[in-house]
Amino acid sequence: MLSVSKTKPSNSRQLISPVLAGICLTLMLILHLLFPIVALIPFPFDLTGLLVSGLGLTICFVAHRQFKKVGTTLYPFSQPGKLVTGGLFRYTRNPMYLGLTVFLTGIWLLLGSLTPGIFVAAFVLIADRCYIAYEEKQLLTVFGAAYAAYQSRTPRWI
Repeated sequence: MLSVSKTKPSNSRQLISPVLAGICLTLMLILHLLFPIVALIPFPFDLTGLLVSGLGLTICFVAHRQFKKVGTTLYPFSQPGKLVTGGLFRYTRNPMYLGLTVFLTGIWLLLGSLTPGIFVAAFVLIADRCYIAYEEKQLLTVFGAAYAAYQSRTPRWI
């Protein structure tokens, strides 16, 4: 997630996390319509999903603004150039992934059925094992002890 390049990485075929979240969102809607299985949250309680999804988007926008402020971009496969540890990054090393997860969880609550949760879990698993794991290797390579110290004091998610 941390990079200095102001352009997309050379291999633009890589799937960035907001696109993955959009795919998961689409699949959640399809699964809810075709196979809701169990209605977990009845109306009007399902409307709490609007608040939760709004919180998730807010987290994403605040973290995005932090990147813009220090001159970094959002492309997770670029060479990292700056280590962002302030603001939301004091509480979680991955506020954008956390924000997207909270957003998808809010949509799941809004839908109110069981099956869309599969794609919330899929997003978390892919983000954690693919995106974050890759980024952490990159950050350790570039920032060494500074990133290791940040890792030791700041949780990966929350």
